[in-house]
Amino acid sequence: MTFSLLPQVTHAWRRRGRPKRVNTPGCNVRVSVFGAYRWPDGPFRFALDRGGVRTDLFLPVLETLRRRARRTGRFIVLVSDNGSAQTSKRSTVAVWRAFPGVVMIWLPPYSSEQLNDIENLWHHLKDDYFSEMLVTQREDFAETTRRLLTRMTRPRGLRQLLKPRRRVGKNF
Repeated sequence: MTFSLLPQVTHAWRRRGRPKRVNTPGCNVRVSVFGAYRWPDGPFRFALDRGGVRTDLFLPVLETLRRRARRTGRFIVLVSDNGSAQTSKRSTVAVWRAFPGVVMIWLPPYSSEQLNDIENLWHHLKDDYFSEMLVTQREDFAETTRRLLTRMTRPRGLRQLLKPRRRVGKNF
């Protein structure tokens, strides 16, 4: 998933004849995240970097899951879509190496978000957090994103973050 600093205004009310202006801190910054979690309470594991979602983000998360499976003596089922980060040659080799502890289940191509639960989590984060999270300095966006995602790695942090948020000043 890629999060963007600049808001994407999809629907906005404005006075007729006047353009909608949204204050922004300048040029856009994108942060890409690859994450995995155990529903509903976690743990949540992620890797974050600037640029696109690629194999270099998938491999550290897979290694973390492999070590956890070895440490706990239980196997982990990782449900994954067919993104290029998970299906590259390096990723395929890493999945085979992690096999006894981490079992991959591949979703069908073009499957809906109902099959891939993490898509709902990304959608929630984009709508409820990143749509309102404007930082004043572009350089702070990656660190602010890391702090938000780190909150989800704590015990019960995922459930806490997914609670409905009270919106102050909005009456709808």
